[in-house]
Amino acid sequence: MGADTKPETLWYFAYGSNMSSTKFTGSRGVVPLDTARVRVPHWEMLTEIPGLPYSEPAFSSLKPRDAASAENVGTPDAVGVAYLITAEQYRNIIASEGGGTAYADIEITGKGISAADQKKIENGKPMRTLGSSAMTRVPPPAPSLRYMDLLINGAAEAHLPLEYQAYLESITPYNPPTTWWPKVGASLFLALWGPVMGLLEKITNSSIGPDGNAPPCVVWLVRSTLMLIWLVHDWIFAPVFGPGDGRSSEKQIVCI
Repeated sequence: MGADTKPETLWYFAYGSNMSSTKFTGSRGVVPLDTARVRVPHWEMLTEIPGLPYSEPAFSSLKPRDAASAENVGTPDAVGVAYLITAEQYRNIIASEGGGTAYADIEITGKGISAADQKKIENGKPMRTLGSSAMTRVPPPAPSLRYMDLLINGAAEAHLPLEYQAYLESITPYNPPTTWWPKVGASLFLALWGPVMGLLEKITNSSIGPDGNAPPCVVWLVRSTLMLIWLVHDWIFAPVFGPGDGRSSEKQIVCI
């Protein structure tokens, strides 16, 4: 790149934990060139990306609204923070979010919350974000309290609309078991599968390509292992020790 060549930039829409500057700039080390508050019409934020039961059961995702059921479930249009970043920074975000194992790189159209926000994003290129991929869980599990705190604090920090902040606060988080028998089950499950998840993360991180994505074989390995983890939860641990997804006895489906 020549000295006079400016890096390619894009608007990245953050709707989950990356709304928090502590997470985005602190943990991930991404310093944006500019920010704007954005709503994405006809898209909704869900917690359908499966994580590890009894610990971090779910993470946020973005998907087109189902017009037939949108009014019934009562979820608003997704609102979040748009960051103006370089293409290289976006590739690093893709890598830090699982390298394509859990999320798909998609293009969306957002609208600024205020006139100033709208002016900023109109001067930029099409907005990109990481939305739902093939790896989802239906109905969505409950996210951990730690994870929801990142969303709630990030939304407050960005001064998102108060009604959307109230919506985030209304999402019931997963509460770890407090009685002895469920706590035994949770401990056994995490002792069994926690190291496996840690190993998968190492394998994924070590295989990331120049585009920020892991190779297809690693994506398949991660998704297949997660399906196995949730099958063990659903058919063995949940009936014996109690569920680790915050959804009581609801039947769920993992898709990969």
